[in-house]
Amino acid sequence: MKALKTAPKVLAPLILLVALLLILGVFYPLVVWGFSHLLAPWRAEGSLNVACGRVVSSSLISHYNESSPLFHPFKPSSTTSGVDPYVPLQYALDQVDRVANETGLPRDLLVELLVENAAKNNMLNLYIFTPDYNIVNVEEVNLEIMNILQKCGGS
Repeated sequence: MKALKTAPKVLAPLILLVALLLILGVFYPLVVWGFSHLLAPWRAEGSLNVACGRVVSSSLISHYNESSPLFHPFKPSSTTSGVDPYVPLQYALDQVDRVANETGLPRDLLVELLVENAAKNNMLNLYIFTPDYNIVNVEEVNLEIMNILQKCGGS
C-alpha cells in the first residue's frame, strides 16, 4: 500500500527528467543546428582550413606541433585558452629564418605573407582589441604556405 503512494512521487521527477533530456539534449540542438544551416550554411560547420582536398586545421584554433616546419603558435600553456591561433607579428617574424630553411621558401615571401595577414587582421577590427600591436593568425599563414608548396601536412 505504501508503495502505491510513493510511486507518483518517484515517477513524476523521472518523467520530467526524460522530457527535459529530450527537449534540451535533442530537440533544441537540432533546431539550432537547422537554423545555422539555413541562415549561414557557409559558416555552420566551423572555420575549417582545407588544403589538398582535406581539412588540415581551423582558423580559430591553433595546433601546436614543435616538429612542424611551418609557423608555430604559442605553446598551449602560454595562452589563456591554450589554443589561440593569433600571435604578435614580431613573434612570427622571429620564426621566418627557421621556416625559410625548413620549407625552402624565400624569406621575403614569408615576411610578405605575415605582413599581409597582420594587415587583414587590422582591417577585421582585431586592431581595436590590440592597438599598436599587430597580430598574425599563424593557421591562416600556414595554410597559404601549404597551398604554395602544394603539399598536405599538419601545422
